[in-house]
Amino acid sequence: MSFTILDLNDTNIRVGSGSQILLNSPGYAVIKDNKIAFGEPAAKLTRIYPRSTHDDFWYRLGQESIQSISSQIRHNADLAYMQLAEIYEQTGKPSSWLIAVPSSFTQEQLGLLLGLLKAASFQDVKLIDSALLASTHALSEGEYLHLDIQLHQSVLTRLESGNKHKVISTEVLPDVGILNIYEHCAKLISHEFINQSRFDPHHNAETEQLLFDKIPDCLKKLTHSSISKVDIQYHAQSHSANISREAILEKISPLYDIIYKTIADSDQLLLSHRFTNLPEFSDRVSNTNILDEFALFTSAKDYSHFLRDTEPDANYLSELPSLATAEKPVSFALENTEQTDITHILIDNTAHLLDGHDCFFTAGHTIEKALSENSHYSVHFSNGYYCIQPENNARVSLNDEVIKQRVQLSIGDRIKTTATKTYSTLIKVK
Repeated sequence: MSFTILDLNDTNIRVGSGSQILLNSPGYAVIKDNKIAFGEPAAKLTRIYPRSTHDDFWYRLGQESIQSISSQIRHNADLAYMQLAEIYEQTGKPSSWLIAVPSSFTQEQLGLLLGLLKAASFQDVKLIDSALLASTHALSEGEYLHLDIQLHQSVLTRLESGNKHKVISTEVLPDVGILNIYEHCAKLISHEFINQSRFDPHHNAETEQLLFDKIPDCLKKLTHSSISKVDIQYHAQSHSANISREAILEKISPLYDIIYKTIADSDQLLLSHRFTNLPEFSDRVSNTNILDEFALFTSAKDYSHFLRDTEPDANYLSELPSLATAEKPVSFALENTEQTDITHILIDNTAHLLDGHDCFFTAGHTIEKALSENSHYSVHFSNGYYCIQPENNARVSLNDEVIKQRVQLSIGDRIKTTATKTYSTLIKVK
């Protein structure tokens, strides 16, 4: 029996099983017409209904009374419970769960979380420190500092590794979260729209929402390009502005600096994948290992045998044996071998070598070396796996199912875009 893994970071609560991401659900709740939306649907309403929006219920998880326009909501724990219940239903009611919890949770919050999970019908639940679980493959002898970011704060987790890996301390940096970064970016981008196209996205709630929806992709593009073009379509009119990396960095560098000062003396830094979408953040940090976005799920597979054998009353794990001493399940090794057998992608009867470099594909499956406005999807190699990721909000199908985020690939997988009737297929060439 394998675990379904829940990565409880409110920037994007991820649920995974095996090599597949089942669900992404950021920690937003919006109350409208006596109904409550969570996750991605709620994220697209936060600027339209700001007084009906809750985005700090995981950050401030507790049972203190809060202001709400809904009689169903008395405190943040009510919202957390409702989102957990929705996740449980949407993922098919799995029977066994491993919940990866940030080190920022207090003992009181961990106890409350266990109660909420039970109330939401989660069965056979184990809690584990998310920084510890994500870091295991990067650890050897010594001390490490793991850095992650949430909606409202950043979290530093100090780890110690020897015969065992364990959490030894935690530090929280309040007000240095994704939302604060987005707020700074929104001010700049709005200013550039006014200067370049005489259009103010902050003029009404709908265009302000469209602006905030564009910020993540804008920042992602600025990690590898000096300019990102932001387009907003509203009332059959198109407005655009070119945003420079230099201007964005001038806005958000003060937030970066708060983190830099805290990690200045760190010998070995493990950086969450969430920072890879923030331009130039890692460039000023030495001795850094950037963790893959699947690192947490890969470690969960590696430790699945050990985790199944832990005592039921071990409600929160902040210590793991080293990988050398933890027995690895045979099923994981076989699955890993299968994944790395991919050698080529077959397009129109021509096999193109996948040599471990990132590849970007147009709607017609033409291969490009860099991300562009024509890119519909990309294929990446990381930790022994090839993965596919949609680009530029393109509609891409994997095995005839539309994907919205990065997914691991297997031999025989078929990729299709809306612009062509043909598939590209992952194959092995001996």
